[in-house]
Amino acid sequence: MNERTRPEPGNAGILRVFFALPLAPELRDDIADLARHVARKCFGRPVPGDSLHLTLAFIGSVERSRLPAVIAAGSTVQGDAMTISLDRLGGFRRAAVAWIAPSAPPPVLAALAANVTRALADAGIDFDARVFHPHLTIARHCRVAPEAGPAGPWCWRVDDFALFESPVGTGGSRYRAIASWPLGSPGSTPGAQA
Repeated sequence: MNERTRPEPGNAGILRVFFALPLAPELRDDIADLARHVARKCFGRPVPGDSLHLTLAFIGSVERSRLPAVIAAGSTVQGDAMTISLDRLGGFRRAAVAWIAPSAPPPVLAALAANVTRALADAGIDFDARVFHPHLTIARHCRVAPEAGPAGPWCWRVDDFALFESPVGTGGSRYRAIASWPLGSPGSTPGAQA
């Protein structure tokens, strides 16, 4: 399906979905504080703490009837648990966002993202095929680019990944996990959680 024929969100039968790493609850307050601080400096809007995540693969609009296929694709993904050091602040000027990211992402993070996109491709599910740049968006609609540089660091232990829904509405995005899967230790086989 190409962009011209992709279903439009807002229809009750259409969901907007993506695979991501949910930020660990113990880091939400600290990163949400950073988001508010950066948003003030950039004249933007902070991302709420309960919506902070690192996107692995963005699918976008999908018909509700295809959701079981998306969940099935997620259940085939294998990956290792990891620790990510969030230690770099920056932004994407064209997208008008500020982010925090690892300056040295662990190799298992890129491998996990590749495993997710491979599972989606194998299942015939369209997704955004942009190059993977691991980051957590912390502020949107920034009128001034954030000052890039070191931040934190915050050590984030990642033990699972999830499929999220991004309901279309006013007042900014709030995300809801639809399904999640544990990440294993090297050599283990993770199983699904609903």
